[in-house]
Amino acid sequence: MANILFIAQRVPFPPNKGEKLRSYHQIEYLCRIGHHVTVFSPVESDTDEEFANQLSDKLGVTVVTKPLAHKFVRFAAALLTGRAISEANFFSRALFAQICLHAHQADLIFCSASSLAKYVFDLNLEANYDKKPLLLMDFMDVDSDKWQQYAHSASWPMTLIYKREQRLIKALEAQSVAYFDAAFLIARAEYELFQTHVCKCDNLHILGNGIDQNEFKPHIQETENVHFLFTGVMDYKPNIDAVLWFVENCWPAICELVPHAHFTIAGMNPDAKIQALAKDSRIEITGFVDDIMPYFNRAQIFVAPFQIARGVQNKVLQAMSCALPVVSSPLGAEGIESQHNYDIVIADSPQAFISHCIALANNADLAADIGKHAHETIRQHYSWESVLAPLERIIKKGTNA
Repeated sequence: MANILFIAQRVPFPPNKGEKLRSYHQIEYLCRIGHHVTVFSPVESDTDEEFANQLSDKLGVTVVTKPLAHKFVRFAAALLTGRAISEANFFSRALFAQICLHAHQADLIFCSASSLAKYVFDLNLEANYDKKPLLLMDFMDVDSDKWQQYAHSASWPMTLIYKREQRLIKALEAQSVAYFDAAFLIARAEYELFQTHVCKCDNLHILGNGIDQNEFKPHIQETENVHFLFTGVMDYKPNIDAVLWFVENCWPAICELVPHAHFTIAGMNPDAKIQALAKDSRIEITGFVDDIMPYFNRAQIFVAPFQIARGVQNKVLQAMSCALPVVSSPLGAEGIESQHNYDIVIADSPQAFISHCIALANNADLAADIGKHAHETIRQHYSWESVLAPLERIIKKGTNA
């Protein structure tokens, strides 16, 4: 059994969004196979503290939290010290002090993002600790490329900020993979991108995402309307851009040929631009929902029209697990074991997106067939047990635990 310090950007509970979902299942898996896990996370609110208590109760782990400084202070610190904003945004001196106290007994330190590497670098393990623990870094995605995509789609002055972030995060990724014993990315495409655009390295591994198939499962519900669905945190730029692109470029044409079309955008913190879409009576903006499953159950078609993306889209895996046919941009399907027109539909232009959506809306047999194949793909390739097995092999090799 290894004594593991797990450092997370945010308290990984509830597991209702990408990074939190991934970290939660990693912690649950590590506990289930016998390791002792202590979770460290900076917090910004009393709600975060409540989530920490709920995570502790749910998994039986100790969760250590300490507050972050005000956002302005963190932003200023990044600019004054020449650090990435992402790195400064998640650094708490009080949390670092707690990590210092626990690191002496650690067999392994696991960071769930490159932005957390400073917590490990500043420990100065070689000089201050009798035993250096195994160090694992979960990049998940190549974040530097995401910031580059932001820069290409933004206007001044944001493009300058995004370019600065891209440069500093790329340097942080390279420094991290050189210092940590092993690092993980979510898919083969991310692995290859890292090797070609960040640096060549031989300690990089693929660690995918899974799906809780007991939660996300098919449910047939008859409705009068043809329900299109998008889910996600709706103040997150890639989600905002995806939905706005779909409504502007595809939705009017779809509505002309699918008279009972209805589009639901389900997710917390809708941006003002997203809220404005509700002026169309055929578009529903839910905001935060306690349970996302009724929206999956009601939907006939899931859309993933991403124009900016990195890694694997959990929302697409969830829809596939629910046997929903997914119409996706190439970026939305990247890294997912899938085949066009078999278990997913790929559309690389507005017209293609429109045509595929209309075809699925008007052909229930076609939609059901693609959904059935999608569900089978998830069953075969995306159980958490199977996708996290490489993590345990690396831990055993590195700690003899």
